[in-house]
Amino acid sequence: MTSITCAGSIALDTTRTPFKTVERVLGGAASFFSIAASFFAPVHVCSVVGSDFPDEYWQLLAKKANLTGVQKKEGKTFFFDSTFSFDLYHRHANKTELNVLADFEPVLPEAAQQSEFIYLATMPPEKQLSVLKQAKNKKLAFMDTIEFYIKSERDALLKTIAAVDGVVLNDVEARMLTEEANLIKCGRKIHSFGPKIVILKKGEHGSILFYENKVIPFPAFPLEVIVDPTGAGDAFAGGFLGSLAKNLAHGSLLTAHGLKIAMAYANVMGSLAVEDFSVNRLANATNSEIERRFKEYCELLRI
Repeated sequence: MTSITCAGSIALDTTRTPFKTVERVLGGAASFFSIAASFFAPVHVCSVVGSDFPDEYWQLLAKKANLTGVQKKEGKTFFFDSTFSFDLYHRHANKTELNVLADFEPVLPEAAQQSEFIYLATMPPEKQLSVLKQAKNKKLAFMDTIEFYIKSERDALLKTIAAVDGVVLNDVEARMLTEEANLIKCGRKIHSFGPKIVILKKGEHGSILFYENKVIPFPAFPLEVIVDPTGAGDAFAGGFLGSLAKNLAHGSLLTAHGLKIAMAYANVMGSLAVEDFSVNRLANATNSEIERRFKEYCELLRI
């Protein structure tokens, strides 16, 4: 059966908005990605948590993904404290504590090594490459990164970008990486670094897919209620790769049409993630409502 392996952070988040604050709730790129992708294909997670990680969060993730690749270490789990602006678009990092993530060496169990799809969530570039080298059966590998590694480990990051099939970045990261202001120029430049698929996210303003010299814009799914944008980008990636994995399992090859469908599911999963704090909305979603929202999104795009 086609499966996905995600390597990245599992975190405890404190998130502050002008309307509410939640403390030490389940977060991290691997958490959001794996829950979103699990609606489409089996997911293996490679990460690390500390001895303070609540059992209820472990059980929640275990219902959605295979956690045999998640290491349990003495110490504290990766912690991130942030504050969102009134428009819930700009985020300020108040505190970042790597804790057990600082010395994390990713090791893929045998089953995870056999996954056809690999998602390298935010980690140091050399650790992303380490995961990539352990993947014995990969057909497509995608990655994400953050401003910190663009600034501090650019050369290593470019090596990782050249080694993957696809890159998923937000608009700020893309402009910083390419030193271009125009997002179309950003996407084309990242494409020239090696990956055949580039996706640039613009939050509530949608996203752009770059593939085979095509530039295809997608609107965000329209929402009236946005509670917490944390993890939306990782849920977006989970919907995208999940859709591709599901299509591959049914014998479909990578096509522009398949990528468009995957982008639609990506926007659907991202829209679900922002409707509550932490992973709550994603964890409680159903396949039927995902399909309803997918059909509604497709109707919006029909001319």
